[in-house]
Amino acid sequence: MATDWNRIRRERGWQTPFTNKKNAGTRDRINRTQIALDNGEIDDPDFVKLMEGLAKAVEVEDIGDVYYSPIVRQSKKGGHISADKIILAKEDEFHGGGNSNSTLRSIIAQEQFKRNGSTKFDLQPIEPNIKRITKLLQDEVDPASLKVVGKAGNRGDRTDAQFAGIAASLLADTDRGYNRQTGIAFNGMDLNGGHLVAHSADPSLSNDPLNIIMQNAYMNKIQGAGAEKTAKKLNREATNEELADGLMKSYIKKILDNESLLTDGLRKNSKQYKDVMGAIDAKI
Repeated sequence: MATDWNRIRRERGWQTPFTNKKNAGTRDRINRTQIALDNGEIDDPDFVKLMEGLAKAVEVEDIGDVYYSPIVRQSKKGGHISADKIILAKEDEFHGGGNSNSTLRSIIAQEQFKRNGSTKFDLQPIEPNIKRITKLLQDEVDPASLKVVGKAGNRGDRTDAQFAGIAASLLADTDRGYNRQTGIAFNGMDLNGGHLVAHSADPSLSNDPLNIIMQNAYMNKIQGAGAEKTAKKLNREATNEELADGLMKSYIKKILDNESLLTDGLRKNSKQYKDVMGAIDAKI
């Protein structure tokens, strides 16, 4: 079933002066006003400037999807603190999706990608999107917000340009709504910024914007806590086969969680256990 993003937006709400129904206006009203401006029905320079700002705010909201949104910072005395640039904040994380269909699809798609480099989707290059979004963020978003978004996978000192580039790389993924390697939709799941090449394998790439992408959080943790951690102890990079094996092992474990197994109650490596597993191993 397709995700009803409009319902999610209504339920979660956007704490922003731009599109929240409790604040300045709705997206529909903004669109109608923009049409009036385009038709020359409104001739007010200050109002035109305001509408241009609102349009940029809506664009920033869209690229963040349900994961990041513009907010209004409140003062201690009440009321709102105005800012020349948009303040972008991370939404609350989604939880309880470790065994969801979205996560299982993400894991098995990543396993296949690591195994043979294949994907079922015709994925378009994301670099043009990152370039466009980098400029949008630098022009419109508060620099402190860019550091909040761009801190994913932070190792050592990161320059302002690296924070902005990594924020743009991650938001380019949420803007498209799917993993740039496998094509699997995020579908509202909890996400983490993950390195394409692990820090342990090549520290020089750890702060490279193009080396950090959005991934299903559970899939990301599987790779980091398994094969990559083991390879780090051996001072080398995990191979694609090792990563694929770890993903498959986790996938099997997740689909078997809470399922009754033939070996339940049997002591591992006992004769009864070996009899059961021997018959299964012979088939596979």
